[in-house]
Order: sequence, then C-alpha cells, then structure tokens
Amino acid sequence: MTAGVGPVASTKFYIGPAGSPPSPDLWVEVGDISNLGDISQQFAQVSVSSIGSGDEYQLKGTRSYPNLELTMNRNDVDVGQIALKAAAAAIRGTLYPFRIVDYDGGTAVWTGEVFGYGPSYGDNNTLRTVKTSVSIRPPPTITLGT
Repeated sequence: MTAGVGPVASTKFYIGPAGSPPSPDLWVEVGDISNLGDISQQFAQVSVSSIGSGDEYQLKGTRSYPNLELTMNRNDVDVGQIALKAAAAAIRGTLYPFRIVDYDGGTAVWTGEVFGYGPSYGDNNTLRTVKTSVSIRPPPTITLGT
C-alpha cells in the first residue's frame, strides 16, 4: 500500500478531562463512531484588483479551522459518548483535549469545546445516531504515521 493511503477503519478518537493535557491513562475513547468528520485548515481568499494592469488575483487570507462534525451510532453506555455529552453540557469556554490516532500511528491533538449533543434521525432502515460538534483551537499538533 502506498504510504499515506489507507482506510479510516481502526482510527480512534479520544477525549480527555477538562483543563491540561491528560496523562495517557486519562484519555477516554469515544466508541461507535460512524463518521469522524474533517479537521483540515482552510484559508480565506483576499481579492486583489488592479485597474492599471487589468489583473485580478487571490491572496491567502486568514486561516480558520472547521468544527469537527462527529456522528456516532447512539450507545448510551459508551463512556466516550457519555464524556462528550457531559462536555457539551459544560459552561461556555470549558476546553477539553482531543486526540485522533490513525490506524498507522499518525495523530492529531488539540483543545476545543463541545457544541451540542443530540439525536439525529433518518429513515426506517437507519440506526439512531447522535451528532456533536467539536471546535478546534489552533494550532492542532499533527504527526504523520508510517
């Protein structure tokens, strides 16, 4: 398999206790995730127009990080889902550490807030899911796996 190309299956998502980064034994894995979302940074575009040259072009503007939109198969006894639900109920400004560990050992670590936690319904042939949104306070620390 080409380096860097691989499945999302076996990727793990963790939450730690509010405050400072936890020791390895305090991370709690969130289980039954069906869609992990996207943590890629984005840049605004700044348009530059010049009457003299007649050119218009774009410059890279401010950087932003999207919220991680997480979808989970509802599991009311999963300790990770319970921790996310509690974090969503915390007062504004309470930051939690988060960590993603790829199947090949790559990681992403950051702090953020949990915005909301609630059910998402589909049609007759779907599972009940729960959705939440996790902010990403820059800069996340990302390391690539093997």
